Amino acid sequence: MQYLAIPFVWVLEQLNKLFDQYAVTILVFTILVNLCFIPLTIKQQKSTAKQAKLRPKLEALKAKCGDDKMKFQQAQQELYQRENVSMMGGCLPMIIRMVLLMGVYAAIRSMIFAQDSAGNITMNIKPAIAGSPAYSLFGLDLSQTPQFSTDFAKVFSSGEWLLWLIPILSGVAALVSSMISMAQQKHTNPQAAEMGGGMKGMMLIMPLFSIWIAFSVPAAVGLYWIYSNLVNMIIMLVVNAIYSPAKIVAKDTVVGGFKRRQAERAKMAATKSSNDNATEA
Repeated sequence: MQYLAIPFVWVLEQLNKLFDQYAVTILVFTILVNLCFIPLTIKQQKSTAKQAKLRPKLEALKAKCGDDKMKFQQAQQELYQRENVSMMGGCLPMIIRMVLLMGVYAAIRSMIFAQDSAGNITMNIKPAIAGSPAYSLFGLDLSQTPQFSTDFAKVFSSGEWLLWLIPILSGVAALVSSMISMAQQKHTNPQAAEMGGGMKGMMLIMPLFSIWIAFSVPAAVGLYWIYSNLVNMIIMLVVNAIYSPAKIVAKDTVVGGFKRRQAERAKMAATKSSNDNATEA
């Protein structure tokens, strides 16, 4: 993970020199990272579109194979090979994205924490600098980690509740992002309705996971989590509007029909030319 973080750390350092405000640095960094992920998002959309295009054929195979799952899986694999569609095409971009995000997380965390020669975790920035306006957002010290406690009276009296805003907003951002993502999946994938329970479960799990993460890391990392959910949601809406599976399938159908007509015309022209040569002979 440290090697993955090296280029991201360099970018963060340059942005921090430019803005001298860590909250702004993280926002710009988040936007840049998500812009770099757009090609992977588009690739995933195209893979989803190809699989959606094959859905009628898969339904026909399922009806033909009946309860024989082995036979259906074999027929499905052969169909994907004929149509040049990868069964893992939609997962690979997601895996690459998750691996890179590990580097991003490590980079943001390394701006606050460092590891000494003995392996102990220490502050990478001096306490005086940590409490400076450059490392604060509306009075929140982004180098501090929100501490969860059931002693709410103490939390409010000590002002700790202000840091709780980061995990809470992180959970809200993840919930909104999950709701929009689920709505899009239902629109683009009719079969998603059959897995409604699982999707609703994920919609609840991700916000809770975001809150748990934000209570386990410095507020700066939680702020990145908020930014990332919001920026990724906007990019997802834009990409889905331009590269929606329905539009990609429609375009492929038109292009495929045009190519078939061209091939038929070329074949007819070749046949006519061959007949004309035979007549002359």
